[in-house]
Amino acid sequence: MIGRAGSDAGVTSSGARMFSLLTRAAPIFMIGLLVLPVLAGLIGTVLPAFGYLPAAGLDHASLAPFIALAATPGIGCATLLSLGTGLVATALSVMIAFATVALFIDHPVFGLIRRLLSPLLAVPHAAAAFGLAALIAPSGLLVRAASPWLTGWERPPDLLIVNDTWGLTLIAGLVAKETPFLLLMILAALPQTHGSHRLLAAQSLGYGRLKAFAVAVAPLVYPQVRLAVMAVLVYGASNIEMAMLLGPTSPPTLSILALRANADPDLGHRTVAAAAAILQLGVCILAVAIWWLIERLFAVALAQVATSGHRAKRD
Repeated sequence: MIGRAGSDAGVTSSGARMFSLLTRAAPIFMIGLLVLPVLAGLIGTVLPAFGYLPAAGLDHASLAPFIALAATPGIGCATLLSLGTGLVATALSVMIAFATVALFIDHPVFGLIRRLLSPLLAVPHAAAAFGLAALIAPSGLLVRAASPWLTGWERPPDLLIVNDTWGLTLIAGLVAKETPFLLLMILAALPQTHGSHRLLAAQSLGYGRLKAFAVAVAPLVYPQVRLAVMAVLVYGASNIEMAMLLGPTSPPTLSILALRANADPDLGHRTVAAAAAILQLGVCILAVAIWWLIERLFAVALAQVATSGHRAKRD
């Protein structure tokens, strides 16, 4: 009996050690599983960007792809468009999402908002872009519904709404698609911060609803959704399908320029596409850096508002 007990204890101890080893190795395995394909893709992009593409007869590193990219017509405007539309769309999405939660957190309509989030998130980005274009185009549903009895138009007006040069329609499409996603992330974070109770406590001190949410709830919720916000920012600065359907065309965004270069039948243009992809990565990193700076400035301003003790008119 004693021998069997000792044997069972040894088996249990060995199993526990094996389980502990597997538990420690699992995160490393998962990180490798995620990082290695990305690393392989990055190497496959960096090498052609610096002129190394044996399939096209290029086996010497050079800066020729970047020089050719710099000579591409409209490359400066395309880069600024990608950066600007990503930042503006993300800022608007964050403000609308937080304001929606602040206004309706304890309102009966909030349940309806929760139920609508899942269907909205299930809509593909391309489908959302098509829907927005069909709605706001000069010959779209809104103009048809209001014409001619309200607008007096017998024909579609000559207005550049979809594919406008400033990327405003692209920004609108990104906001319409990403705001429900951020709303869902905020709703998931609210219970962890006891947002409803903190909002009521701040309102009992004389703060209006929006200011109470801004000083008492948002500073705790935002850190938990920061990663989601960064994902929205990077997507907004580098998306392809929505930029192709709603974005400017002359010049387009940087991601569309890279796509066009990659689709060129001349393999030599793949190096220019790779250089554009490296530039796109730099744009995304710059967008994240600018957003981080905005976060710091906003945090300082919000801290000053919270410590001032000023009670605004209740909203």
